[in-house]
Amino acid sequence: MNKKTILGIAVVALTAIVAVAGCNKKGDTSAGSSGGGKSPNSATELNSATELKEYLDKQPANSPDQPIKVAMKANDMMIGDIVKVIFGAGKYVSLDLSGSPLTEIPRDAFYNRYGIERCKALVGITIPDSVTSIGNYAFSGTGLTSVTIGNSVTRIGEEAFYDTNLTSVTIPNSVTYIGDRAFAGCSLTSITIPDRVEAIGKYAFVCDNLTSVTFQGWTTHFYDTSFPGDLWEKYYAGGIMGTYTTTAPVIYNSIWTKQ
Repeated sequence: MNKKTILGIAVVALTAIVAVAGCNKKGDTSAGSSGGGKSPNSATELNSATELKEYLDKQPANSPDQPIKVAMKANDMMIGDIVKVIFGAGKYVSLDLSGSPLTEIPRDAFYNRYGIERCKALVGITIPDSVTSIGNYAFSGTGLTSVTIGNSVTRIGEEAFYDTNLTSVTIPNSVTYIGDRAFAGCSLTSITIPDRVEAIGKYAFVCDNLTSVTFQGWTTHFYDTSFPGDLWEKYYAGGIMGTYTTTAPVIYNSIWTKQ
């Protein structure tokens, strides 16, 4: 093998090494990368409403099923400014407040009072474990399709999630009270009521698509209007705890059977 051939092989090998090194630089998320790249499904962490506005302004228009995922450590004083930014950005947002030092989600916090389309911008919310109360109308009329309720919430206020796009929700075991129309108008198909729930308000779960309700314990007080149809009668006649289903949800005329 002559010197010219050996030199050519060395150049090819060096080029390959440089290419591999470039593909594995920090921040690369391609297969084989071991760098510090961010998963496409992870949320961008921001520290203030100003940062949130700057970030959302740079993002392209999106759809509700592909929201911009944002994580923030917000305190009680920041909620109002965060709401204004999200509703003014014209982008669909999923907001993760995990780890925030919040004590409550205040009354009317994200309330879409006038049905304005831009207020449908909030499509996802993660409520931190520090929160003990979700205020009346807190998310009413928003575009929520998903919610994670923190494990310290004891009270879900009146119309807290009224007329949203929720198709499912997990109510944590900490909850003792669910207010009037709290989930009315949602797209829930099933719901589980934890055993610590003591009271459920009027029309709380009047949802067009609700076909399954599971009671994990003795709920001491709820109304014949809390759920569609005759569930109240069947609950007290059928041994209380257990799962009740209906095959033909017709709001006020649904016929329920205990499984």
